[in-house]
Amino acid sequence: MSGLALACHIADYNDLYSDQEKDTWVIEPRVKYLSDKTWCFWQQDANLFDSAVTHRWNRWLIKSGDNTHICRSSELDYVMVDSGRYYAIAQERLTRSTSVNLLTGTRAEALQIGQTQITVDCDDVQFKADYVYDTRPKEIPFGTLLQHFVGWEIETDQDVFDTHTVTLMDFQASNDDDIHFFYVLPFTKRHALVETTHFSKKSLEDKIYLEELTHYITTELGIGEWRILREERGIIPMPKKPPNPEQRAHYNVIPFGLYADTAKPSTGYCYPHAQHQAKQHASRLFAGKAHQVTAVRKPVAQWLDHVFISFLEHQPAHAASTFIRLFKRVPEPVLIRFLGDNAKITDYLKVIAAMPKFLFICEAFRCAKNL
Repeated sequence: MSGLALACHIADYNDLYSDQEKDTWVIEPRVKYLSDKTWCFWQQDANLFDSAVTHRWNRWLIKSGDNTHICRSSELDYVMVDSGRYYAIAQERLTRSTSVNLLTGTRAEALQIGQTQITVDCDDVQFKADYVYDTRPKEIPFGTLLQHFVGWEIETDQDVFDTHTVTLMDFQASNDDDIHFFYVLPFTKRHALVETTHFSKKSLEDKIYLEELTHYITTELGIGEWRILREERGIIPMPKKPPNPEQRAHYNVIPFGLYADTAKPSTGYCYPHAQHQAKQHASRLFAGKAHQVTAVRKPVAQWLDHVFISFLEHQPAHAASTFIRLFKRVPEPVLIRFLGDNAKITDYLKVIAAMPKFLFICEAFRCAKNL
């Protein structure tokens, strides 16, 4: 997703500034793109892929047992991007480009760093480049908190789902070192995506996700029969100290995407940040400043993420009540800006004020001690 967004922006810049055209290759190990995932976020800005948005909601629910809170926004929609449409838009744009090329079925195996150029070793071909934007998956350090999930897109024969309301978090009882909730995107009254999601340091066996989804659909949603149309799964790292792009090993190899510093660590939201960074990377490339990559988030945002992830690690039993408290006490526009990394100083103060003071002061001291 990140790499294709950047490639499309480079293609647009090449059309505008033909005298500075950048010959570009996208190296993609997949032979073809499939509709394999969904990306959701609160839409605050327009981007190249807005036509890939298939659904919008203006209400979202958070729940723990009998404690339920529904948020509403008439100005900012929670939207869903279908990956199949996204890939199709990107491929169509790159097909029209004479300078940006998409090479599928080829894996970038290794980078050889030279004095002025980088050699990219692929399966059966080599490329030499001035700059490489590296979006490949990386090994996740041991002990990193993970957001791991499996979802089923299901269809029923009866009206079941409230099409106006997304279930962001329906918290479940879990083990001491695990935070477990369900996430439901209702497309129609008979069609929805249902995901089981965990915050913990280890992913689970496939059969456990299957059992959780089956139990929730039958017991909590009261659905006797359904058809699985598609499955999606993922693991999103939630590091307390995400990689710093300013401290990368090579100035002309620029990390980008989920395993760089694109996703917001405390939430896993990646899509809007990737779109913004892709545009920024392309702009810097054509300004001759591609290597001038700075930290994505301000120090105050980094610190709050650090403390919040530490809280999730050490106080999982209080996670559900804290999330509900946050959504109840913080006005929707403030909360959306905070979750989307567009918060103002006053927004941070409102978020801090909504948190349970003693628990978070303890976590702040713990984080400061371990710096």
